[in-house]
Amino acid sequence: MSSSPQVQHYDVLIVGAGLQGLVAAKTYLQLEPSISLLILDSNASIGGVWAKENIYPDLKTNNQLGTFEFTDFDIREVCPGRVKTGEHIAGNVVHDYLVKYAENHDLVRRTRLHSKVTTAEHLPGDKSGWKVTIVPTDGGDSRIPKVTDRDSARKDEADSITASKLIVATGMTSTPIPISLPGASTFSPRLLDFHDFRRSATQLLEDPNIKHVAVYGGAKSAYDTVYAFASRGKNVTWIIRASGHGPVYMAPSHIQMGPMRVWLEPLVSMRLLALFSPCIWGERDGFGWIRQWLHGTAVGRFIVKQFWTKLGGDVITQTGLRSKGPEVEKLVPKEEAFWYATGLSILNYGEDVHRYLRDGTVRVVRADVERLEGKRVVFTSGEGTEELDALVCSTGWRWDSGIEFLPKTEHAELGIPSVNYTENQKRLWDQLEDKADEEILERFPMLADGPGIEQDDRVIPKPKDNDAVAADKEKMVAEPEKQKKEEHTPWRLFRGIAPAANPKRDLVFLGMMLSFQTVLRSEMAALWAYAYLNRCLKPPAMLSNRRQPVSLPAEKAGLECTSETLGWLYETALFSRFGRWRYPMGYGARFPDFVFDGLPYADMLLRDLGLRSWRKGRSWLGELFSRPYLAGDYRGMVEEWQKKAST
Repeated sequence: MSSSPQVQHYDVLIVGAGLQGLVAAKTYLQLEPSISLLILDSNASIGGVWAKENIYPDLKTNNQLGTFEFTDFDIREVCPGRVKTGEHIAGNVVHDYLVKYAENHDLVRRTRLHSKVTTAEHLPGDKSGWKVTIVPTDGGDSRIPKVTDRDSARKDEADSITASKLIVATGMTSTPIPISLPGASTFSPRLLDFHDFRRSATQLLEDPNIKHVAVYGGAKSAYDTVYAFASRGKNVTWIIRASGHGPVYMAPSHIQMGPMRVWLEPLVSMRLLALFSPCIWGERDGFGWIRQWLHGTAVGRFIVKQFWTKLGGDVITQTGLRSKGPEVEKLVPKEEAFWYATGLSILNYGEDVHRYLRDGTVRVVRADVERLEGKRVVFTSGEGTEELDALVCSTGWRWDSGIEFLPKTEHAELGIPSVNYTENQKRLWDQLEDKADEEILERFPMLADGPGIEQDDRVIPKPKDNDAVAADKEKMVAEPEKQKKEEHTPWRLFRGIAPAANPKRDLVFLGMMLSFQTVLRSEMAALWAYAYLNRCLKPPAMLSNRRQPVSLPAEKAGLECTSETLGWLYETALFSRFGRWRYPMGYGARFPDFVFDGLPYADMLLRDLGLRSWRKGRSWLGELFSRPYLAGDYRGMVEEWQKKAST
């Protein structure tokens, strides 16, 4: 038997070499160049979601030139001639851009690929720091058996690393929800989740034996999958659950607003339009008086409702969902656009994707699946598809970090999704969330009228154990009886980043949210995380003026009890519960998922850091009617904070 390897120690360990992990590493090294820092990632290449092996044909960002780049790294200079005005950025360009970003900031030599973190636990005693276990995902040390990024391994077979500070930047689209349809294990056609599809797309799309495909899901990834097959002459049956949230909103990149043709994406970063979204942290933008009138008065709420009805109606009209025929009309979303978060997406295909529905290449079925049988999908109505050659399930992602944190008794302290709260911890959070709900609905009465769909927001499906995976590795299915459905808490992080009750300040989670302003948000969150981890963050302004103590003291729930901690816990409850009320058609009940609230979120982080949030250099009137905020408006913010922190 091989001897145990020596445990390596780093000042900072970052899990995830995607966009958020890279910018976190760059920011930390910019502020502390001499530290030891390591980035771990289970992929074979840098980029996370945009890793080379995850790039499938036709993949593009929703973004066009100007809205997807770091403040200090111009994509036009880095990828000359590959990004053109008015075009969506190709996936392989994004991958190359992130690799060059890593090279430019000397991150490649600090990155260890093919390495999956399976567990993390606090170092023994009262000192801060973490020990993580790692298994290789593709080759590596011969002592350790090969595993896939969805397998686990015994602790005695894994490497260990310790770190003084741990940054988890695995994001929300790392591990797909396992396929759990009845009959999956005996289904004879190819059965893939979206993770499998994107890694084998080229082979699938070029296979002449694959002629009829079913795609299951109504999200943007389902649109991408349907388009990929249909545009290559494959017949597609597109299945969207009747009992689910239905299809997302898909808008053209530019829409007609009155006499003007407007680029839709930057609208979410305009001060004036951001005011129309009721937001619990909205007043951090400095326009609280306007927000109070818009969302706190009957006249204001009427105007807000008209704005959102008009916006959603224009999207449906200008995409032709009600005018291009009955098959296309099946893609009309269930609810008004107001209730969706990042479920508001962009048609970035370069052609009219709906033509494949009109010419019969794609058939849409709005029905619930009862089972898979032979080569068919059978619906609860008793009807079913024709015989299929493949089924791609684009049904979402696991919304935990993918890391098992030990001991489980610390889960409440860490704010991670868990089924391991004590009764006292449950009681404490019930009280905090009841008060948060009361305040949210008092400030934003219109949120009480949201859709009544109960999302399955407390369950994180578990994949099969190792033996089951090995026996059926090609399909990666999990039988229903193997699925232990337990009620999980949502993510409960202060500002969506930091555990609210971790006195050691040695852990942050970055990218555990969805928004449109991904790159800019990532840069600000990385700087905020550095300040938090190094205790350079001054007491932040709170979202609420209420300080009613809960009846159950925090120390009885096993949490550090100080007035600051209780305040942070209540702020976290407000932040978490707001998503449940504001975006019931998105993922708001599970983790932060927002669109028009991105600019005030940036304002909030900047104010916490003591930096200017109004950065247009004009009066409040000029700020209110300014052009959208883009990368150039935040250039130099790390240096700005460093200078301010040193005085």
